[in-house]
Amino acid sequence: MKNPLHGKDRIKLLYIRPPSHLWPIINESDNFLPPLNFPSLAAYIRRETTGIEQKIIDCMPHKIGWKSLYKVLADEKPDVVAVGDMIVYAHEGMRACRMAKELNPQVVTIGGGVFHSHMPEYSFNTFPHLDYIVRYEGEETLRELLETLRDGKDVGKVRGIAYRKGDKVVETPPRPLIEDLDSLPIPAYDMIPIEKYAPFGMLWPKAVTVQSNRGCPYTCEFCSWSVTEGEHYVGKDGKVAFRPRIRLKSPERMVEEVALLYEKHKVRYLFWVDATWNFDSRWLDKFCSELIRRRYKLGWWAFVRADLMLQQEKAGVLKKMVKAGLRHCLFGAERSDEAGMKEIGKDKATADHFFQASHLLEKKYPEVFRQACFLVGLPSETSESIAHLSQYVRDSHVDFPAIHPIMPYPGTPAFDRFKDRIREWDFSKWDMFFPIVEPYRMTRDQVSEYAKQINLDFINKNPQRYIAGMFSPHPIRRRLYWWFLISIGRVVGRDLVLSLLGKKQFEGFSGINRLWKPSWYDD
Repeated sequence: MKNPLHGKDRIKLLYIRPPSHLWPIINESDNFLPPLNFPSLAAYIRRETTGIEQKIIDCMPHKIGWKSLYKVLADEKPDVVAVGDMIVYAHEGMRACRMAKELNPQVVTIGGGVFHSHMPEYSFNTFPHLDYIVRYEGEETLRELLETLRDGKDVGKVRGIAYRKGDKVVETPPRPLIEDLDSLPIPAYDMIPIEKYAPFGMLWPKAVTVQSNRGCPYTCEFCSWSVTEGEHYVGKDGKVAFRPRIRLKSPERMVEEVALLYEKHKVRYLFWVDATWNFDSRWLDKFCSELIRRRYKLGWWAFVRADLMLQQEKAGVLKKMVKAGLRHCLFGAERSDEAGMKEIGKDKATADHFFQASHLLEKKYPEVFRQACFLVGLPSETSESIAHLSQYVRDSHVDFPAIHPIMPYPGTPAFDRFKDRIREWDFSKWDMFFPIVEPYRMTRDQVSEYAKQINLDFINKNPQRYIAGMFSPHPIRRRLYWWFLISIGRVVGRDLVLSLLGKKQFEGFSGINRLWKPSWYDD
C-alpha cells in the first residue's frame, strides 16, 4: 500500500481506547482503570524521537460514545491511530480503526496487544481497516515502525510487526526483549486524566495502574500475560517459539514511580498489573521497607501466588508487604485437585498452598481482602470435580471467589491443547463468563449453571461469614463486602426492571454474567 507518512515533518498519533461494554458486577467507576500500555508507549516515543505529536483518547472515563468519538477523530485529524485492549474488546478497537479510515482513508491504523500479536492472519483477514500490528512488547517496535514509515524505508526490516503485502500477511522476526526495564521512561501519566479513574470506585478507589515486572517464569498454560510479555524467537523449524521470562525494575526505580504518583498526582491506591507481583522476596523487602520509611499511606491490589506468599511469611516479608499497603490479593487458586492443576500447567503450585495462604491471611492479616479465581469447564470436567471444587471454595475461607470458565486465549499452550473443544469462535464473546470450551462429559450450559451454583452455595451455605465481613473493623475490607452486596443487588434489580418492561427475560443472579452496554455507549 502507499505510505502516507513518507516525508512528513509532523505526525499526529492518537492512542484510542474506544467505548466498551462494562463488567456488570463492577460499578461504572471501577470499570475505568488507566490503560497502562498507552502511557508507557507514549513516554518512550516522546523521549526517543521527534516530530510525533501524541494524544491518548480514553473514551471510558470521559464517557465518549461512538458518535462523540467520530467527532473527536474528525476534529483531531490524526495521521496514525493505535488501538489495543483485551480480546473481548478487540472488535471495538477495530471499529475505531474503521471509523478513522472512513474519515480519512490515508490514516495509518496500528493494532497491538495479546489478540493481534498472536492472531495476525485472523486480524488482517477479518478487519480490512487494519494496516499494521505491533506484536508483543511495543515500545521500540512502535518507534522504529513510525520512523521507518516517515523515512520511506522498508517496513519489512522492522522486527516484531505484521502487515499486509498484496494478498499475503507478512510477519517479521520477533524483536528481542528490553532487558533493562529501568532504561524505560516512567509512563506518561501526565497524558491521562488520573483524577477521572475510579473517582467513586469501591473496588479500586481512585486507583492507578502500575507495573514492577513484565512476564512470568511459570508455565500456566492459559496465561495471556506470560505469552505476551515473555520471550519470542524463531525456532529451528522457522516458526516463532516462546519461552517464559520475567524481568523486574529495580526497587529504587519503582519507588521513584510510586513517589511521582503519590506526591505529584496525590494517588493513594495502586493497581499492580504484574502477572506475579510477589515473585521476588528480596525485591519486595527493599521496596516495602522504603515505602514504610517514607511513611506513605497507600493501599494496593495485586495478583499473587500463594506458594510464594507462604515463603514470604516465613521470611518476615509478608508483614512488611501488609504494612506498606497490601490490602487486596487476587490469587490464581484455579482448581482443588492435583489433576486439574496439571491439566492447566500449574503443577508447581498446589491447592493446599492457596488453602494455607487464605487461612494465614484470615488469621494474621485480616485487613487484607482475599479474592481468588477458580476455573471451571476444563475438558476433563465432571459433576464430581465441580462438587469437589465448590466444597474447596467454601473451606478455603476466601472472601470472594471469582468463578470463571477457562479461556484458552490465542498464543497460549491451552489454545492449542483445547482447540478441538472450542465451540465459540466469535472472540467478542470471550468475556470470561460463558464457557467457550466444551468438556467431554457435560455441556457448556451445564458448566455455566454449575459455576453459578458455586457462587450461590458460597453465600447461602455460610451467610454468617459474609455478614461478619460487612461489619469488619477494617475499612477497606468492610467496604468491599458492602460493595459486593450492592453490586449484585444492582445487577439483579436492573435485570428485574428490564424483564418487567418486557425488554428481556429475567435471569436473576445469572445477570452478573452479561457485559453491560453503558447508557452513553452510542452517543
